Amino acid sequence: MFKSPKQQVAFIGASTVLALFSLASIISFTDPFTASWITFAFFYLSLFLSALGIFTLLGLWLRQILKQKVYVINLSNSFRQALLFSLLIATSFLLLSRQLLFWWVELSLILFLLFAEIFFNLKI
Repeated sequence: MFKSPKQQVAFIGASTVLALFSLASIISFTDPFTASWITFAFFYLSLFLSALGIFTLLGLWLRQILKQKVYVINLSNSFRQALLFSLLIATSFLLLSRQLLFWWVELSLILFLLFAEIFFNLKI
């Protein structure tokens, strides 16, 4: 689909802008007390996609400044870590809305994602 990593980054940037617009629209134009479950599903989806794009681009930018490695490796590492961190944020917001977010639940979620990151970094 994309010929170069630069095109992938441009696509991620455009998708992030659209997801941020979607998130801002949902926050601005819906009433959470009368909204249906589909509105909340779109809210969490746009929150996840916005965070994924922002953290991917931020992680890639920081990696390119701090470590001058291969661009594709930096992009894949940034995307993987942004995926895990975005999952943490979206899950935390979902648990918070259901009043199920306790410190031990958040700690176990963080530990699970930390072990997932360690597992993905294993060179077997």
